[in-house]
Amino acid sequence: MNPKQAPSPTPGMNLGDIYYILFRHKWLIAILSLVAMVAAILVYLLLPMPYQSEAKLLIKYVKESRPPEQTSPDSQVTSPDSRGANIINSEIEILTSFDLAEQVADAIGPAKILAKAGGGTNRLQAAALIKGSLVPEVAKQSDVITLQFSNPDRDLVQPILSQIIDAYLDKHKGVHAPEFNDFMTRQREIIKGQQLETEKQLHELKDKVGIISLEDSKKNYSEMLAKIQQAIYDAEAERAGYQETVKEMEKALPKATATTSASTNASPAADQLTPVPPDKVADYQRTSQLLVALQAKEQDLLASFTTNNPLVQAKQAEVAHADALKKGMEKDYPGLTAMRPAAVGGNTTLASPALDPRLALNEEILKADALGAKIQVLTNQLAQVRTNGALLTGNESAILQLQREGEVEDTDYAFYSKRLEEARANEAVGNSNISPIEAPTPPSRNLAKLYKITAGVFFGILAVAFGLPFLIELALDRSLKRPQEVQAKLGLPFFISIPQLDRAGKARRLKNKKEVALLADKSNATNGASEDGNALAPQTNGTMTYWDERHSLRPFYETLRDRLMTYFEMINLTHKPKLVGVTSCNAGAGVTSTAAGLASALSETGDGNVLLVNMTDRDGEAHHFYKGKLTHDLDEVLEKSTRGDSMVQDNLYVAREQPADQKLPRILPRRFSHLLPKMKASDFDYIIFDMPPVSQISITPRVARFMDMVLLVIESEKTDGGAARVAANMLSETKTNVGIVLNKSRSYVPRRLQHDL
Repeated sequence: MNPKQAPSPTPGMNLGDIYYILFRHKWLIAILSLVAMVAAILVYLLLPMPYQSEAKLLIKYVKESRPPEQTSPDSQVTSPDSRGANIINSEIEILTSFDLAEQVADAIGPAKILAKAGGGTNRLQAAALIKGSLVPEVAKQSDVITLQFSNPDRDLVQPILSQIIDAYLDKHKGVHAPEFNDFMTRQREIIKGQQLETEKQLHELKDKVGIISLEDSKKNYSEMLAKIQQAIYDAEAERAGYQETVKEMEKALPKATATTSASTNASPAADQLTPVPPDKVADYQRTSQLLVALQAKEQDLLASFTTNNPLVQAKQAEVAHADALKKGMEKDYPGLTAMRPAAVGGNTTLASPALDPRLALNEEILKADALGAKIQVLTNQLAQVRTNGALLTGNESAILQLQREGEVEDTDYAFYSKRLEEARANEAVGNSNISPIEAPTPPSRNLAKLYKITAGVFFGILAVAFGLPFLIELALDRSLKRPQEVQAKLGLPFFISIPQLDRAGKARRLKNKKEVALLADKSNATNGASEDGNALAPQTNGTMTYWDERHSLRPFYETLRDRLMTYFEMINLTHKPKLVGVTSCNAGAGVTSTAAGLASALSETGDGNVLLVNMTDRDGEAHHFYKGKLTHDLDEVLEKSTRGDSMVQDNLYVAREQPADQKLPRILPRRFSHLLPKMKASDFDYIIFDMPPVSQISITPRVARFMDMVLLVIESEKTDGGAARVAANMLSETKTNVGIVLNKSRSYVPRRLQHDL
């Protein structure tokens, strides 16, 4: 035993703690266990088990029908959850929905469903009964939903479960693939009408502009503008060359012989034809070249435009006019038909019938004039192409808008057509993604559920039976019970644990102790003989004192005495008398019995005297042996001459510290200081003080500073741990030595299972 014992850490739960809790509350555990057994038997015998039917559905996949407003051509996609958890959970939600239960209730009839469940025709109540009786289960990593339905009516279990499955399949289709057939059909017809109107407007606009393809027409107009412009530039350059040649030829031509030379050098072929004036030859040559050019241009236009195009029609009119002019000239001058075309300088021209310089001059003049006419025609053509191009540009945005509308309408029409075909195909196929792999089984009672409920009731109450003691010990009951708890929570020197007496309140006998008469009352002692001459037994007050050797607690008080004396030796406390206070932190903790037993044990150690002082305001049970009350004050006992009858046995005296005015709490510290020199000068070896419990207003903390040792008595299972810590701290603050005595402790654990002494 360490006189300066430090606080021990609170130990964790060990096997000894478990034994203590279980054996301390063994009757509570036994009673609740018996209740659990009886409740389980009653549940098994009396619980009405409904009939049950079971079915299984395989969810292979789930297709989601997209709304028709989607622009994607894909109308249905599978769920993105690769593990299938979301799919199964969604299907279970559909199966257990109240709407589905209402549909089943309406189909079966609320009256039939509620016939054996209280009766009635409330469809909502019937739907709630169906919903509550349906239990879907899914094994881990499985695509199979197991449906269990129970009902008190044997004849309804199977039909209701079948109706649930049918309603589920319909609701599944309505949730994942709603009907859009009528809507999509109407939308497709509307879009078809829009397509026809757009095509009509686009065709009319193209006819107005005179094109077939917008892009090709824009390209052709660009090419035509570039070609005509380049042709004008080339013709102007060539005409300028001809004009310069004419000027030079006119300078070199001999004017006197011009006519003679012309008549002399005439070719024989020319003499045979009607003479053609030079100006007519030039006109004919110019008209022929113009006709060839116009015909070539007409062919170019026909490659890009229709005959309804204004450009084509204008060009055809020019070709017809040039051809008519040529034919009229040939009719008037047949000699012109004898002139064949010839290539001169890369240009088409007419072969000259003579080599007359003037004819050559006329020919050059004709070429220059022809080029002028060509330039004029090309200029007119350029203006016409620009006019037509402006018309095309002005209508380009309208054409593009109509084309875009047509493309959108074509896409929408294809989308609704495909969706409509898919919807019709799905309607024909049905719910092929869900397969019932087990039809509703015949009704049977669910014994497994009965066993489960019975086991749940039994083990539930049994868990309460074993859990409640731990709840009481660890949370509700905070009192100190065992030595290890006291040492761990208070951290003060622990002296001894004194056991509780038996339940009858009688002292338990020690082994090898014979039973003798109770201690005699000195006031009633006789001469030892009765009136008839027989010896009389000693008179007693009916109470066995704690210093009687027959008392069951006697060995514990002797052990407390030995440990206290050892403690004084360890702290080298040798003076006499030694003042020992005994107190507690609650009434009834056994302070008086502990003080009396300790005083009696100390009186047997030698020739010294021991004084037991009662400082309480009552007569303790340890003093019943002395005429029922104490009559000797501390002042009287400290005087040898006045001790008188205060001695109760050899070397043991009993006194009280209670003045006549009953104001001890107010005067005790001053009075105790006055009596302290007398006590130290007395012939007592030990003075034991039976002190009041420690509290905020008690005198014990104020008197404790005069003591050599204060024993704090803890009543097992009654003294609160928090109150004990407060009391111990209050006593420790007085700088006195404080020790712990655990009183009325009980040992519930069998000896063979105990882990402490």
